[in-house]
Amino acid sequence: MGKTSIVLLPGLDGTGTLFARFILAAPPQFAVSSIGLPPEALNYDELADHVARNLPVGDPLVVIAESFSGPLALALAVQRPMAALVLCNSFVVAPRWPALRWLIWPVFLRLPLPRFVVRRYMLGEASDDALVDDVARVVASVPASVLAARLRDVLNADEAGSFARCTVPTLYIRGTEDRLVPESASRRMAALRPMSIAQVSGPHFLLQANPVGAWDAITPFLKSLPAV
Repeated sequence: MGKTSIVLLPGLDGTGTLFARFILAAPPQFAVSSIGLPPEALNYDELADHVARNLPVGDPLVVIAESFSGPLALALAVQRPMAALVLCNSFVVAPRWPALRWLIWPVFLRLPLPRFVVRRYMLGEASDDALVDDVARVVASVPASVLAARLRDVLNADEAGSFARCTVPTLYIRGTEDRLVPESASRRMAALRPMSIAQVSGPHFLLQANPVGAWDAITPFLKSLPAV
């Protein structure tokens, strides 16, 4: 039997380069790859078309979607059968007050991310300097106009109906110290349809800050599925 193909969909930066530590920690039975998003202001359906063209051929396919990419994974599930879906600190409905979208201006996103902001809201206070530098560098590499457009998409998101209709076995892993997506996001999803939920010690960038803990939650879930 061949390895199970796992595709990683990135968070707001869209690059996929921040998955390096998570991929390195992957169990050997999984063939893990990431698909970066075009550095353009595309909506979720347009991004799904791009990702669908780059998916590995063959089954079973597992998609792990980080934060911003939750609604993208749902749009993708319409185009391609999936054996399982894992959502990490993600959402299907805007996780914060939608009116905040009017406060998003590219000019503010051109400023470098202060290290204390990266630690407090993304990686946790205990994160090492190299990872903090990587996150700040990657975010700075994305055009401010693209970051602004993606933030507005997050605050406009409403895929509750799509998630309720989705029949793909789903695991939600939540970082216990996530300061960006509130726990109410996963509670709202669990009210829409059955899904598994795992609490994993870590911040919003859980797959980067605690890759082993994330795999410890994901692997038993995947092994429990006949299709995987």
